[in-house]
Amino acid sequence: MLFCSALLLSTAGFMFQKDKSSTVLSWSIGQDTQKLMDKYQKPLSINRIFQYVYPHEYIDGKLASHIQAMRENEISVYAMDGGHHWGTTEDGFEEMTDFVDQVVEFNGAQDSDNVIEGIVFDVEPAQDERFENNEQEIMKEFVDKMIQAYDYASSKGLRVVVCVTYWYDENHSAELRRLIKDGLDEVAVMNYYRNREIEHIENEVKMAREYNKPIMSIFEFDKPDNEGIFDQNTYYNQGPEAAHTVFKKIDKHFNYDGLTPGWHQLR
Repeated sequence: MLFCSALLLSTAGFMFQKDKSSTVLSWSIGQDTQKLMDKYQKPLSINRIFQYVYPHEYIDGKLASHIQAMRENEISVYAMDGGHHWGTTEDGFEEMTDFVDQVVEFNGAQDSDNVIEGIVFDVEPAQDERFENNEQEIMKEFVDKMIQAYDYASSKGLRVVVCVTYWYDENHSAELRRLIKDGLDEVAVMNYYRNREIEHIENEVKMAREYNKPIMSIFEFDKPDNEGIFDQNTYYNQGPEAAHTVFKKIDKHFNYDGLTPGWHQLR
């Protein structure tokens, strides 16, 4: 799964201008997330959380209490889940629709102002062991299933965000276009490459603008391990102020109202 851990960064001395609202990706419910919001909500203009939810949290009251607490801070909550097999196998697709049903069932038991507003599919087909030798086939299967899942979730009244890596447009531009056009309400690009953010999201912004879809440029803050995450992929050392400054440059370059920032592994 792509949205993993983070680091603790001080906001002391931040001189952020109030700017576009942003989204934080969170892996824990409760005090950890509240501390995160206490620290970063104002300087980063956070008004939304993509929240990973463990199955038991839908029924033990934790999620309901969490949403209520976030609502009091004017923060909406989207449920996030996924796995590469969700987009490449029939069993995985069934898990994807089960996720939708779980959110719908949860919402049905809540007051209208205490519901999950949308879902986030974190499905990475490139992690499939068949991908290297069958890229075109796997990407087509992935997009086919995402469109089906989008239609299903939309019929249940849920907004759908789909996460994509920044390099899909290099060899799979047609499938990326099909996904943005027919398979989501918002695209979230894992734009994890410092100093190349603009060029790596150029085509995605163009497609999002063409189909009038919101698009998010996500920044990474996880610690580099020189295996899955290298120094050029993360703002671990530079911090959120630097990332926020970079987003302002991206925003100025594209001048697209639908473009917003997201923060991954921010703690």
